[in-house]
Amino acid sequence: MSRAVLLVAVLAAVFAVVPTPRASADPGLTSAIANAYFPRYEDAQLHAIAHERVVALAACDCLDHDGMAAGTAEVIAYNIGVDDPVGSVIGQWERSAPHHAILSNGDYGRIGCAELVAGGTHWFACVLTRGDLPPAPTPAPAPTTPAPQGAFLLPDTALSPGG
Repeated sequence: MSRAVLLVAVLAAVFAVVPTPRASADPGLTSAIANAYFPRYEDAQLHAIAHERVVALAACDCLDHDGMAAGTAEVIAYNIGVDDPVGSVIGQWERSAPHHAILSNGDYGRIGCAELVAGGTHWFACVLTRGDLPPAPTPAPAPTTPAPQGAFLLPDTALSPGG
C-alpha cells in the first residue's frame, strides 16, 4: 500500500463522520404533559432547543441546567429500563416540587419537548417560555330531549341554598 493511500485511509478513519444521535419532538411527551397539567402552544423554536438539550445531556451523561437557554424554563430527566418511559418521566416530574412548579405554572404558555434514546437510556427535555395559554375548549351544549307528544312539563321549582 502506498504512503499516500495509507495517509488517506488514516485521515478518513480519523475524520469519519460519526452519526449524531437525533432527538425527536415527541408528541407523546407533549400530549402527556398536556393531559397531566394543561395544554400549551407548541413552539418549533422551543422544540429545537429541547432537541439540542437532550443531545447535550446524553453526550455528557448528566443532568445539568447549565446549558439552559436564556429566558426559558426547562424540565429535564432520564430513565432506563421502564415499560412506559414517557409515563415514567411525567410521574418523576409530578413528584418533584421544582419540576411540578414549572409544569403547573400557567404563565408558561409555550412548550417544546424532545426525547432521545441513546444506549437504552431515554433522555427528556421540555423547554417553556412565558405566554398566553390556548383558549379552553368550550363544552358542547347538552342535548335537549323534546317532551313526548301529549306530555306536559312541570315548572322548575327547585330551590337553591338560601333562596
